[in-house]
Amino acid sequence: MKRADKPISTKKEMPVSFNLKNIFDKVEEEKPVLEDRSNLPKESFNENQFITVWSEFVENLKLQKQIPAYNALHTAKITLKDELKIIFEFSSLSLSSEFDLQKDALMRALREKLKNHYIEFEVQISKSELTQTYIKSKTDIFKEMAEKNPILLRMKNEFGLDLNSND
Repeated sequence: MKRADKPISTKKEMPVSFNLKNIFDKVEEEKPVLEDRSNLPKESFNENQFITVWSEFVENLKLQKQIPAYNALHTAKITLKDELKIIFEFSSLSLSSEFDLQKDALMRALREKLKNHYIEFEVQISKSELTQTYIKSKTDIFKEMAEKNPILLRMKNEFGLDLNSND
């Protein structure tokens, strides 16, 4: 038996290093699919028909125990504009983001039941002054209490109370 000059090598080539960047560089950018709506239904509807479908959708959320979504959509102010645009007004960004999670399902339900595939949504965040500040400083709390009961100001001055202390 004759001895080999070199070790017998397998032809399997192992990659030197694994780099996620190389994988993501090769991914093609997705192009948005434009749907041809020319043959889709476009029946007109009124506000009462819309409110009926809306109420059914919101009640379904409640029955499915999707409470955060139900609360967000239940508190929205809804306006029908130009027969095709529906404006949803929310009091906070968190309610709006909860709506975003349900937007596709709502759009499908409206298109199916109202037989109109040209409906569009617009979301607005109301900038009402009625929004309460939930975190208040000790000074703010004291001022509110002093407005209701002015004797507190006199007691604060007479006893030399400091509102900023943690004692």
